[in-house]
Amino acid sequence: MPGRIIRTAGVAAGIAAALAGAAYTAERVAASRLRRHDDEDLAADLVPPFDEIRSLPSPDEGSISVISRGEGPPILLSHGVTLSVRTWVKQMEALPAAGFRAVAFDHRGHGASTVGTDGHTLETLASDVRTVVEGLDLRDAVLVGHSMGGVAVQLFCLRYPEIAAERVAGIVLLSTLSRTALSGSPRLLRLVDRLASSAPDAVGVLGFSNLGLLIARIGFGRDPQPSHVELTRQMILACASETRRQAAGPLFGLELSAELPKLAVPTLVICGTNDVLTPPAESRRIAARIPGARLEMLPDAGHMAMLEQAEVVNRLIVDFAHEVQRDGRAVRADEAS
Repeated sequence: MPGRIIRTAGVAAGIAAALAGAAYTAERVAASRLRRHDDEDLAADLVPPFDEIRSLPSPDEGSISVISRGEGPPILLSHGVTLSVRTWVKQMEALPAAGFRAVAFDHRGHGASTVGTDGHTLETLASDVRTVVEGLDLRDAVLVGHSMGGVAVQLFCLRYPEIAAERVAGIVLLSTLSRTALSGSPRLLRLVDRLASSAPDAVGVLGFSNLGLLIARIGFGRDPQPSHVELTRQMILACASETRRQAAGPLFGLELSAELPKLAVPTLVICGTNDVLTPPAESRRIAARIPGARLEMLPDAGHMAMLEQAEVVNRLIVDFAHEVQRDGRAVRADEAS
């Protein structure tokens, strides 16, 4: 009997080893296939260019790091959770070339920004946008928000409508959301919050080059460039573990459905048809609830559309800014005359 048990255990161990080896081989093959993709940015460092960097104090003793480049009407760029201003490398190149002042900031706890005493809440998301808008005295601005950054833009306009009316020409909501499936269940929300705050930081698996690349690939659509996937992997890894655990928590209870009709600024909603993180149905719902909002769907793009289809996204932002910004309309009127 002992011999049979030993032989059985040996067979089980052999099967487990074989499965692990097969999984490792499949992972390596899949990552290799992705890396063989034609990549025009393969030799690029994908760091956004800027003319100026500033650190603005938040009301709760934190700091918000801001970069800017170019001259002209301002376009403010607000990134998603666990990311940074590197998200906007393509926009920091293209928007100044189109005659705009591109401004991007790291959300609290991300990039070079620090968390204040109030921590990560929906209210601090709105407040930090206000810190940048007022701290740089932005006027006639277009606010572009991706994912969590889009939530921040919505909250800023809803919580500070007078400031938005005075300083904001329009908003672009890119691959974002205004509610979650958990928002209607306080008990489930508390459970998820407890699990998220006590669970170990599993993002460390992104440190494995092949597996990390495949995990980051989830944020992309049909045909991403490997350098863009790698950039996303690097940004998530660079995000502090405390921020990774805490910044997403407030989003679990997000529910802005009843407030969206109060948004009184011109709005453009953009989403990729292959976005699995903030699905197209949510963007359609947002556009339907905001008065006068326009919806643009990007075929085959995923969550990181500003990298995947940068030229299309840049054109949509520029055209929208030309429509809504007074300064832009004045320039075109002068050129026409």
